[in-house]
Amino acid sequence: MKNLAFVCSAMLILTGLVGYFAWEAIGATQQSFTSLIPAFVGGLMLVGAVIALKKNMLGMHIAVTFSLLGALAGLGRLVPGLIKGSISFADAAPKLILVMTVICLFFTIIAVRSFIAARRARS
Repeated sequence: MKNLAFVCSAMLILTGLVGYFAWEAIGATQQSFTSLIPAFVGGLMLVGAVIALKKNMLGMHIAVTFSLLGALAGLGRLVPGLIKGSISFADAAPKLILVMTVICLFFTIIAVRSFIAARRARS
């Protein structure tokens, strides 16, 4: 699980950096500081993954907490926009939000399943 935390956090950091520094390549109209949000979420997950090297349970819980917050933030932006029909995936921002949401949801689901399996194995 620690390796997956490192991989997912690296993917989120890379997503944020691409959104910020390669904004023209992904079709954004201007450079925006908010495109770094996936990198911040990934950085906080990375802190949890580093802590997990010494204190496994604490670190993984930190990583999955920030992953869950990233997933909820992404869903909070995407779902209302999709319901209203105001989101266009031709723009860059919804693409970055979608990538962050998918990575965070994936990690959260896998981590929760791992936590459940570990608890069953202990009892």
